Amino acid sequence: MTSTSPTLQRALVGALIGLLAAIGAVLVSRGTPHTTAHAANLSGPTLPANLHAADFTLSDQYGRSVSLSSYRGHVVVLTFIHSQCHDACPFMVEQIKGALNDLPGSGRGVQAIGVSVAPAEDTTTHRDAFLAQHEMVGRMEFLNGAPPVLRRIWRQYSVAPDHGSIQHTAFVFVIDKRGIERVGFPGDGQLTPEDLAHDIGVLLRERA
Repeated sequence: MTSTSPTLQRALVGALIGLLAAIGAVLVSRGTPHTTAHAANLSGPTLPANLHAADFTLSDQYGRSVSLSSYRGHVVVLTFIHSQCHDACPFMVEQIKGALNDLPGSGRGVQAIGVSVAPAEDTTTHRDAFLAQHEMVGRMEFLNGAPPVLRRIWRQYSVAPDHGSIQHTAFVFVIDKRGIERVGFPGDGQLTPEDLAHDIGVLLRERA
């Protein structure tokens, strides 16, 4: 079977995400029979096989530098949020919190990351307040950075902020211990704490 280039895979992910958002269909992972059978254990929409999560380095709510690759060996929940949002972002973060609460040890060892979609408004104060409001201090890193850097990250993860409002593509990705994107939940009714916790649990049981 001919392998798909990372660039083409990213384009495919963007198309699949659009389809999911429109019809709420469940994606079926491509790959070898082993990958397909394994993906059947996951509740959420699975992404193309061997899709490596694009690395990035940004600053957290305390000004500390954080790289996605530093969490290799851990399951990572990644989403894109805005500290001043009052609908989709709070919903996604509450679902993530509920999933972590459902896991043994309240999800200790699972890293949740939120990346800003509104860098000018997501100040350190606003990010810290947002996490405190949702009881996610110490449980989620809320990252921000220079607009050119963020625009590159948004493209890599097929996130499309609407700069005329606070609307943006709402998705929660689950990345396995090897740094592979495995699941992409659209941030609507399809995202539930139970399904997210289930899929995190599946990936926690896998070897790094």
